[in-house]
Amino acid sequence: MTGCRVTRKQRVLFLCRDNAALSILAEALLRELDGLHFDAFSAGLEPADKVHAAAMGELRHGFSSLELLNPKSWLEFTSEWAPQMDFVITLCDESARVDMRAFHGNPELRHWALTPSARVDANTVGNAFWQILKRVEDFIAAERRPWPPLKLPTVASCTSDTCDLLLSGQ
Repeated sequence: MTGCRVTRKQRVLFLCRDNAALSILAEALLRELDGLHFDAFSAGLEPADKVHAAAMGELRHGFSSLELLNPKSWLEFTSEWAPQMDFVITLCDESARVDMRAFHGNPELRHWALTPSARVDANTVGNAFWQILKRVEDFIAAERRPWPPLKLPTVASCTSDTCDLLLSGQ
């Protein structure tokens, strides 16, 4: 196919303890802000039963693919069939202690130290949302790979009329 781009998206896994709020926010934000360049995933060391209501409250307006957000174990990303990650970003001190050798390939480890909170409620999740948004924006700016240049087919006999038609898209 002429003009088909085959660059693979970079895969990013966000880890936290329960995968109910912080890592869910990070996954949703990266997917929403630059899903063309990144595949975003999230997981937890001890996954919760469901996404925290305050996290869903932050995401319900203007976010697509909310049905994809559910707590899952980080072990799902270490099995032989799991996708190979390019980045693993930890969002709490507990998840920062995960043995990176468990992941396939050699993902780059990052740790985002967020304002700690012992309890998760609408206020703390709201504050974390803005911290994570800033980190995700910075991550995209630093790590987005440019698409390879699009090579247009060479036209053997190009008159000024046909070249104008090609450039105008007709």
